[in-house]
Amino acid sequence: MASNIVPPCGVTCACIQVWFVIFCFFIFQYFLMGSFYFSVIVLLLLNIVLYYVVIPPVENQTVLEVLGLSADRSDKHPPVYAHRGGGYDAPENTLAAFRKAKDNGATGVEFDISFTKDGIAVLLNDETVDRTTNGSGYIGNMTFHEIRELSASKYHPHSSLYKGEKIPTLEEGIREGLKLNLRMILDVKESDNKALTAVLGIFEKHHELYKVAMVASFSPFYIYQLRKTNPNIICGLIWRPKFVSHDDLVKGRPRFRGPWKMTLAKIGDCLLDWSFHSWLWYVTGVSVVLVHKDSISQEYLRMWSARGVQVIPWTINHPVEKEHFSSILNLPIMTDSLQIKFENVVKL
Repeated sequence: MASNIVPPCGVTCACIQVWFVIFCFFIFQYFLMGSFYFSVIVLLLLNIVLYYVVIPPVENQTVLEVLGLSADRSDKHPPVYAHRGGGYDAPENTLAAFRKAKDNGATGVEFDISFTKDGIAVLLNDETVDRTTNGSGYIGNMTFHEIRELSASKYHPHSSLYKGEKIPTLEEGIREGLKLNLRMILDVKESDNKALTAVLGIFEKHHELYKVAMVASFSPFYIYQLRKTNPNIICGLIWRPKFVSHDDLVKGRPRFRGPWKMTLAKIGDCLLDWSFHSWLWYVTGVSVVLVHKDSISQEYLRMWSARGVQVIPWTINHPVEKEHFSSILNLPIMTDSLQIKFENVVKL
């Protein structure tokens, strides 16, 4: 799909940086003229490729309405999304969490989509069921029947209030969100064809989602494929520092043990950071970026605002943080708890 949008300065600069690296490489190899001609050709090809592969974003007014940011909304406070349905207040990624979030005044819910061994889309954040249920094992190695037998409230601090709560399917989650009149952010954990088919299918089945839901993922490839197939779906890219090298930013758990693997992963972090902030957002045509709260500053917000991209920080839990991001920075926020007193919430 061709785009008529002129590449912004940041994207053009990214192309020039690629050209400069290639130019210097050939200089190092003592091929001055070869470096000049080859790098100019590469630069031209990059711009041509950008013209034909860039997917234009959804119209801005539509994005604002879907996120609950339109000027005519009755509630003038920025939207508040319950992260994983509000996992501190009720068992995460469950229908009970959706209902609790609604009762607590959430604008919408964010939830995670994973897949069972037999290809059923369910709401689950982790690769395994160990942390949130009374079961054990990888979600991809378990059938839907096996998943359905588990308790999704086993280790929640308020588990006694949610006995019998099960891991819901994507269909059940969507129906509950629509029933409760909640806006939704679908966080897709996998990036293969079944994930693409599932999300495209759910939007085809429930056309109301175009007005109240967006799709987000850490995978630029998945978002690009989704928007290429259906450019009317509002999408967002998720990012945090050290995503390649660490599977948990707060606890600092490295993904790899070997020093060489960790070194390569850190290089991958640098490349992902540069790509995310330079050109990935433009090529995929995303309307939103979901960024870890510790990476956000006013200068950072001005950069995205100049690009016409909305920022949603995660995960804003402390009352002081909520006041800062919501009231002062006037941003929609994603939180694990909508309870008033954070100190009464037991951290999972």
